[in-house]
Amino acid sequence: MAKAGQQQTRPKSTSGRSSWSEIFQIARDPSLDDLRESFKFDVDKAEIWLNGRRMVLSDNLGLGIMRRELMAALGYEGARGLMSRIGYGIGAADAELALHLRKDEDLFVGFTVGPQLHALKGSVKVEPLVFEADRKSGNFYSEYLWHNSAECHAHVAEMGIGAHPGGWQQVGYASGYASAFFGRPMIFRELQCIAMGHERCFLVGKPAELWDNAQAELRWFRAEQYSTRPEHDPGRKQAVAEDLEIGQRSIVGASSGFNIVLHLVDKVARTDAPVLLLGESGVGKEVFARELHKRSRRADKPVVAVNCAAIPDALMESELFGVEKGAFTGANASRPGRFERAAGGTLFLDEIGTLSLAAQGKLLRVLQEGEFERVGGVKPLKADVRLIAATNADLRTDMEKGTFRADLFHRLNTFPIRIPPLRERRADIPLLANHFLRILSAKHGKTGLEFDEGVIRYFHDYAWPGNIREMENTIERGIILAEDGELIGVHHLTMNTGAISTKQSRESGHDPFWNFIMSQVRNGPDEDLGGKMLEAGLTMDGMTDLLVSAALDDSAGNITEAGRRIGMTRSQVSYWMKKRTGGGKTP
Repeated sequence: MAKAGQQQTRPKSTSGRSSWSEIFQIARDPSLDDLRESFKFDVDKAEIWLNGRRMVLSDNLGLGIMRRELMAALGYEGARGLMSRIGYGIGAADAELALHLRKDEDLFVGFTVGPQLHALKGSVKVEPLVFEADRKSGNFYSEYLWHNSAECHAHVAEMGIGAHPGGWQQVGYASGYASAFFGRPMIFRELQCIAMGHERCFLVGKPAELWDNAQAELRWFRAEQYSTRPEHDPGRKQAVAEDLEIGQRSIVGASSGFNIVLHLVDKVARTDAPVLLLGESGVGKEVFARELHKRSRRADKPVVAVNCAAIPDALMESELFGVEKGAFTGANASRPGRFERAAGGTLFLDEIGTLSLAAQGKLLRVLQEGEFERVGGVKPLKADVRLIAATNADLRTDMEKGTFRADLFHRLNTFPIRIPPLRERRADIPLLANHFLRILSAKHGKTGLEFDEGVIRYFHDYAWPGNIREMENTIERGIILAEDGELIGVHHLTMNTGAISTKQSRESGHDPFWNFIMSQVRNGPDEDLGGKMLEAGLTMDGMTDLLVSAALDDSAGNITEAGRRIGMTRSQVSYWMKKRTGGGKTP
């Protein structure tokens, strides 16, 4: 089996159809025991479960009929894009399973979970030809043969032989799976396919930036093709990056939630209707607001952002509408407000729920009348702006409490768009993590940095209460602490405040060590274990040090086994070992 950085070549298997007995023979292979045991069949309840997810046996004829109907309704581009995005999301979800199920195995064995799941589901028999992977260098290159692809056979049955490959969902799956597994955008291309008249299907996978014309594949994973953006013709190496850059920040994603938001943004951008962006803090409301502006007919005009929470109520009117000279003490000159500065363009009001009732009334008048006056002025000015508001508050609840005007809410709520939190768009995590790694490494002058496996697992497991903003800050911390060419580990991200192993993550169940300690305190044989630890003066670091030492002694120095015994990852145990040997016992 392949080791990291080595080429893996396997003998080619014979092609031909696989019977049900052959498929279940695969399931009885000892190397598949962990997956086979997760299969649950309950005829009485009409349920099939695989790895905790409910499954449905489907007639392959239905796949062909569905494809034909999708093409009739959406056209070739729309149908292929839809099927590719479905596959991408499923692949990203299965990668989370692989990262946990075989976290102590080498890369090839861990990565093989995806192809094996495809075989167990009856989708396709995957034969690896070449597998090269090295997390430290970021290298990834693979070649696979697909035998007896159900999707490709269904395509041929309905569409016949043509000029394009038929494994749309399977290519999406492979790309999503590899992207989530390695924590960076990966693209697979089906270079040969039975739907093109070839004897069997052949595909190649590697990082997106190493492909010529990567947009040819990336477009399938997006809800639309960015057709309303300004046209440009970047070089092949810059194509991916430039298409993902927008304004001062970046818009990155491929999850279904991300694509739905982009679809709504594109629909409303062509109008002048006010838009209300809803979502938790840190989900990227301003980024989507700027994207909406870029797609509108006002794209060549300014976009002006206002953080309503940062402006005192006494100054809000003058900030929004401007002030005439002499309007009040200190007004030594006339000054335009944000509405004037955004003339012809877009005005983005962030945290609009913090506006006072008086400020809400003034804003409502502008929306109703389409004009305003400067403070101290008598001449009405036209409000030629597109208004986008954003909030992380529940405005309906605030309206019921009387802290937000109902008439203003209904004006703003013409076209609400909810941006889902990062925990609901986990397929975006590898793309975002790789994006931040790239741009923040350049910002701090660091080179050759990659994430180790422990970090990738943490990224997938963590609830991200601070969403994309928290991810960006966490990765920046790791980049600052890591040396050039070093793998960024969990220990680079965890500090006493604000990182993955904070009290917040412990309370949400994402710190295995803390869960272990608390279970011992609550349920252990000695009910006063917690009190005794306090009496001994043990800190959190001290308890960790003692537990790691005991586990290492009990496992004869085997780091992997020690980590398994105490619910820690190998990288966490290694970190504590380095800390202990470098500075002595933690008190």
